[in-house]
Formats: sequence, C-alpha cells, structure tokens
Amino acid sequence: MKNLKKTLIKAVCALLIFSFIPVTGCSIIGDFKENLESRMERKREERKEDDKARSFSTAHDFEDYYGKEIKRALQNNDKKALKGLFCDAVLDNTYDMNEGLEYLFGLEDWSGFSFSGGNCSSRKEYSGEGRWEFVNCRVDLTKGNVKYRVFYSGYAAFYEKEGGKSRPVGANLGLANLCIGRLNSKGAFESPIYNSISGIGHPGRDKAEKIIITVLNTYETVLKDGSYFETVTDEALEAIMTDGLRNSADKSELEAFIKFIRIGSFSKKCGYFFFLRKEGGAVTVTGTFRFTLKDLCIKILIKDGKIDGASVIEGDEEPKAQSGKIKGFTELVK
Repeated sequence: MKNLKKTLIKAVCALLIFSFIPVTGCSIIGDFKENLESRMERKREERKEDDKARSFSTAHDFEDYYGKEIKRALQNNDKKALKGLFCDAVLDNTYDMNEGLEYLFGLEDWSGFSFSGGNCSSRKEYSGEGRWEFVNCRVDLTKGNVKYRVFYSGYAAFYEKEGGKSRPVGANLGLANLCIGRLNSKGAFESPIYNSISGIGHPGRDKAEKIIITVLNTYETVLKDGSYFETVTDEALEAIMTDGLRNSADKSELEAFIKFIRIGSFSKKCGYFFFLRKEGGAVTVTGTFRFTLKDLCIKILIKDGKIDGASVIEGDEEPKAQSGKIKGFTELVK
C-alpha cells in the first residue's frame, strides 16, 4: 500500500511537471530568442559604428571589405545588414531602397552561391577642398549553370589639400550603388542592370534609368570649329520630354537644355550620387556636376516616365524644378 502511495505521488508530480513545461518552455525559448535578437541587433549597431570609423588607403581595401560584407548579407538573407552598408546620403535620399532589397533577395536563395572573379577600379573626383577616390567593384555569383554579376561602388577615401599637397583623410561613407544582373551562357546580361542611380537597381527604375542614361551619357565630341558629331537627334531627345514641357517651356531655355545634354564639355563630379526621390506626385532625380570648371546642381522632374521640368544652379544647393519649365540653362551654353 505504501509503495502504491509513493507511485501515485510520483505520477502526480510528473504530470504536474509535464503540464508546466509547455508554458515555461515557451517562455524560456521566447526569452532566449528575444535576448539573442537583442544581442544580434547590438552587434549590428556596433559593426555599423566601426564601419563609420573605418577608412581605406586603396581601392582594393574597399573591395575586400565590402565584398565580404555583401557576401555575408546575401548568404544570411540579411536585408537589414545589406541596407546598413549604404551611406547615409543614399538612405536619406532614395525612396525605393526597400523595393530594391525585395527584388535582390527575391531573385535567388543566395546561400548556395559561390563568390568569385572580384575586380575593382577607381577614379579621382575633385572638389574645392581636395579629391575623392571613387571605387567601382564587381563580383560573380555562381551556382551550377546559373551565374549573376554584382556591381557595387562608393567613396573609399578623401585627400585634403594642405600647403599645396594632399594628405589622406579617413572618409568611408559606405556604398553608393549596388546592382545585379543574370548572365547567359555567352556571358552577356539577360536584362538591364539599372546602375545609373544611387541605391539598389531594380526593374521599377526602368523609365527613370532610361532618362538618366540619355541625359547624362549623351556626350558629343565638340570639334575645333564649334560643331559636334551628331549621334543623337534633337527629335530623339525631345521624345523623352512631356508634351507640356515641349509646348510651354521657353524655347531658348529648351534649346539650351538640349545643348547641355548633347555637348560633352562637362564631367560628372558625384559618381553614382544621382538621387531618385518622390516629391508630391512626381519623381525627381538630382545630381551635382562639374561644368566648364563650375560646380552645378541639376534637378530633373519626371512625370509618366518623361522629363516634365528641369532647373540648374551653380554650387551644391538643390534647385527647384517646376512642371513644364526648363530654366537656368541659357547662360551655361553661351
């Protein structure tokens, strides 16, 4: 009888213990998960602070660091980590970053891809205070017969003018642009890669990209007599403008704007820092350029996939582009 009583007590205790486990077990697991996520978030923030303090002496340093960070983010399916690699100026001025992230991570499960074929190049960009080192990199992602190519870019270092000489200053701003394209069996891209605007390239930028490519990359070689080779007609340039702009803009300003687009006497100062934003019901793109030894800020208003207005001012301050109006270009092309 005594043994039976002990057995019953043990059974009741076991029943109580097992009935308690689902409650406390979930609580413990939940607490552990919450603490783990909190620690991971803290680590991300610490790494982000470390990144801000990091500087690179060569383009290859930039390539090595960001190549590893991009690989880690893609293989871990970590959108937040990848987004955190971009500089604040891009994050603050690019309205479609999340759309770009969804596109990039929706293409494939990147955990099974190998990374190879890294390559980089750099160029010098001058400003009043010194010069920047802008770096362009690429890496191939391969899984079986499937192959993609990733391009990423940003500013690696800044060289400050001092006593007629330049000295390096730590200036790791972060990524300016990242885009990806799938390669076919011949090594050609199967579709556009959308790399003309800061942020992450994706198909939703198709119309804006075409405008930017036309406006920023239609360079004409100016001959000694002042004429230039005609490779793009004025009619083709006007085709990317709305009817309202063509009909209501001052003709001299419109002609000056087209001439500004056509003649390659200006060079890009800001690399991929062409910001794409939504303002009201319109999309705008803004960039800063060096034109005949002047710093100019140009702003283009986009409506229904076409240019609906544009303006330009000297310096880095942003102009205001008004719908149906082109202004500020006449003096630039005299």
